[in-house]
Amino acid sequence: MLAEGIADAECVRRVQQGDTDSFEVLVRRHQKAIFNLVYRLLGNYDEAAEVAQEVFLSAFKSIHQFRGEANFSTWLYRIGLNHASTRRKSLNSAQQRHIPLDGTEVIADSAVDPAKNIEHKEIQQRVQQALNSLDPEDARIILLRDLQDVPYEDVAEMLDIPVGTVKSRLHRARQALKTSLAPYFHANRKAS
Repeated sequence: MLAEGIADAECVRRVQQGDTDSFEVLVRRHQKAIFNLVYRLLGNYDEAAEVAQEVFLSAFKSIHQFRGEANFSTWLYRIGLNHASTRRKSLNSAQQRHIPLDGTEVIADSAVDPAKNIEHKEIQQRVQQALNSLDPEDARIILLRDLQDVPYEDVAEMLDIPVGTVKSRLHRARQALKTSLAPYFHANRKAS
């Protein structure tokens, strides 16, 4: 069995030399992040699972084209964005604008106040609606930078735009979210 401690770049080199076991290591390392990215873009678990498989299949088929100029994860995210964008175009318009913030439901914990659970779910839905109202490119930047914690430089490379554009779009998108959510949070403060 291949050691898990080997860097992505070494795994890629080994795959390029015909070692398919090394690709399995890459899949295990990145499958959760790729699934989360695709799921957040598509909003449908089954579609996301299928697209995530397509992402890894595409990566495997084109691994010889990977030149190592970027991190493997950046290259893989870009493939994921491309596949998710293509799939979004084929889904109906209601699914096209749905970008879930979290893939899990709030599970009631007997130690947690049920009112807090309801409030958390309501906040999550409000933020989701505000995110869905953004321009798709702005939503994608927030998803990558704020929700997936991808570095600015990698976001720029994935979207093929300058870092400055990433920062300005991110700032604009955050302001739009803040404006959209302000009435809700302002009303909550008055009610308290």
